[in-house]
Amino acid sequence: MQIIPPIDSHPYSSWRRWLGLPTGQQLLALEQAWLDAAVGDCFGYQAIQVGPSSLDALRKNRMGHRSRLCFEAPQQDRLESDQDQSMVVGQADAWPFASESVDLVVLAHGLEVVEDPHGLLREAERVLIPEGRLVLVGLNPMSLWALHRPLSPVQFPPVLSRWVAMGRVKDWCALLALQVEGGRHGFYRPVSDSARRLERLAWMEDAGARWWPGFGALYQLTAVKRRVGMRVILPQWRTKAASSAKPVAPTVQQLEPGQRG
Repeated sequence: MQIIPPIDSHPYSSWRRWLGLPTGQQLLALEQAWLDAAVGDCFGYQAIQVGPSSLDALRKNRMGHRSRLCFEAPQQDRLESDQDQSMVVGQADAWPFASESVDLVVLAHGLEVVEDPHGLLREAERVLIPEGRLVLVGLNPMSLWALHRPLSPVQFPPVLSRWVAMGRVKDWCALLALQVEGGRHGFYRPVSDSARRLERLAWMEDAGARWWPGFGALYQLTAVKRRVGMRVILPQWRTKAASSAKPVAPTVQQLEPGQRG
């Protein structure tokens, strides 16, 4: 475990300010709803969250040990907002957790803030137990937001970071024996600092989900760690009721001449 002193270089240092803007608030609401649904039915002993402090990805999860993993020295506002969870500080490519010791990992914009996103995903796979679950949320480089980045009037924090497409993440998961179970896109409106303008563009959500579903600014992906060579055998339950026993006809004993019955 290594604590990195400079607080100003924290990868999520400006997320709290940006998530207070109209676009950031709606993004946060959508992500929170997605994560609440994704982690609510995940059971086990230990869960880890990586992401900005404004997002409580594990609030609907009921595991006994829930931790936030931080790659830099935590800021004071994070310390105050995370009193219900343990704060763990480590390196992105060397998590301070034993291999196959974690039941759930949530990476909320983790790939965008590290130099080696594949290495981060590899560490997540390492600490997951077999059949452990990975929930990932990221920004889509093939979206209206990506086109808007160089000219955006709102300098949102990910503007200079590297965005990794869902297709690339799926390829990495396949290499790491992480079986993708599902994925989705959302938020088709452009970045704006006006709440009124965002409301006027609300029609783009239904239109985008129908006509260009893969171009949403945000995506969520869920995967399960499968151990190579292991096959899960499910019980084969009978679907038909057992046929009722047929009555057996009584037998008549034939007596030899001279024998008594």
